[in-house]
Amino acid sequence: MTGRGATSSVVAIIKGGLGNQLFAYAGARAFALRAGRVLFLDDESGFQLDGYGRTFRLDRFPIQAEPAPASLRLGNPKTLRHRWLRSIDRFRKPSRRRYFAEKKTVVAADLLDFRSSRSVVYLNGYWQDPACFEDFAAEIRRELSPPELEAPLDRALEREIRSTESVLVHVRRIRYSPKLTANYYAAAISLATHGVDAPRFEVFGDDLAWAREHLDFGRHPARFHDDPGCDELRDFRLMSACRHAIVANSSFSWWAAWLEKRPGKKVWTPAEPGWPLKPAPGWATVPSPLES
Repeated sequence: MTGRGATSSVVAIIKGGLGNQLFAYAGARAFALRAGRVLFLDDESGFQLDGYGRTFRLDRFPIQAEPAPASLRLGNPKTLRHRWLRSIDRFRKPSRRRYFAEKKTVVAADLLDFRSSRSVVYLNGYWQDPACFEDFAAEIRRELSPPELEAPLDRALEREIRSTESVLVHVRRIRYSPKLTANYYAAAISLATHGVDAPRFEVFGDDLAWAREHLDFGRHPARFHDDPGCDELRDFRLMSACRHAIVANSSFSWWAAWLEKRPGKKVWTPAEPGWPLKPAPGWATVPSPLES
């Protein structure tokens, strides 16, 4: 593997929660396909300083990449080797750079235009803009298909969700800033009730007590998915099964809404998410006041 990694390869530094890992993979995978490079994933360096205890989860998906060999891992971002490579590249011509990191504001053209003659290049970023990988959207959707549910009751629940005009509602509030207010959800729910025939709301998130108190679905049925001890991959599969979506300012629900492309699918997303997270084409933006 080490020898193969020495020629025409790209190493993606994976980090963050599941949604951000999916973005990091999608941007790197599309880059590798465009450049004709082998894709390696550094599944360790980006988690060495993770304050939330997050771990690599992409091994549960049918991804088309190999774990980076030790010789291609840079270590956590504060190591001398990692910092030196990132710093020295600033003085090289673009075509001779080995390390490409995203800026604070995502500009898809930056990644799309990146070309290097080096045999090994590193990508460090989330690339939270579908323009970074829309030219390979079919491949990305296939390779990031959520793992199948194992429990019979969960499989039955998924079938039920798929059989109705289900609308995902995702809430993120615990250890999370900025937060969306109830006004955003009220506006999005109103649009969904007028835009979807007989909607059935499926509510997921990390603070469903808040959702029960602040979200009003009127006469329409709403189910709150707060089963204790459930793995995030189980929720992600069920969220992805919904026919429509009201997403949070969260990469997790962004992917749940994007992965399955259906005729007539409607997605409502925050106009101002507070993060450099770009909506997919065709999604409707909703005014989204934020609170800390």
